[in-house]
Amino acid sequence: MSFYSFKDFDKLSEVDMAIYRFITNNSSKIPYMRVRDIANEAHVSNSSIMRFIHKLGYSSFPEFKVLFQSEQRRKSGEPTGMKFVTKENFPADIEDKIKVVAQKIFEADSVIFLGIGSSSMFAGYGTRQIAVHEINTFYVSDPFYPLAEQLKNSTNNVLITISNSGETPELIALLNNFVNDADASLVAITGNSNSTIARLSQYNLSYHVPIHKIGQFYDMTTKVPVLYIMESILENLAYLDGK
Repeated sequence: MSFYSFKDFDKLSEVDMAIYRFITNNSSKIPYMRVRDIANEAHVSNSSIMRFIHKLGYSSFPEFKVLFQSEQRRKSGEPTGMKFVTKENFPADIEDKIKVVAQKIFEADSVIFLGIGSSSMFAGYGTRQIAVHEINTFYVSDPFYPLAEQLKNSTNNVLITISNSGETPELIALLNNFVNDADASLVAITGNSNSTIARLSQYNLSYHVPIHKIGQFYDMTTKVPVLYIMESILENLAYLDGK
């Protein structure tokens, strides 16, 4: 999503347009303002600000601020670097969710990572590190792999899907085989908490960062949040295992 590329102005009320104009005219101040600061200076209510943010496609005000600031940096030609990866890039309950997922992994009979493209590298990394805890684990980078057949007679499996968009058709088709499987717990690590893969999964470890693509096929979006989530899972797993 992008503030400056928003085009559906017919969906905005007069109050929304007042907020839009205020943000546009005060772009350098916005990353340092709170909801009530913008509301006071734009002469609208706090709830009006939040409704406006949601209309533009942002799930929360912190997400809007992070992505807006990154967009400003790109417009100015300033490299975003890695400094923008902070706690605001994650939902407030991310640590609690990670602890739950780590417990599920610790108790699992098998852990299977799913990821294609650049996500497959993180799937391989997670597989290698979790195997240290003597947990049966492997990863699948081929979305057409007959995984459902392989796990047909197994129980207590944890499937961890890594997908920045959360909308990879091949991974969605693969996961559909396990949605109603009582022996499979589905975990999503994704940059879109409202994506299909996130909604198919019982456990959603999401993050939000600006999408950066070169051409049609090359996704250069930072994967630092994925690594953070992975390392946090491993840290909690080591605690549970006493290592």
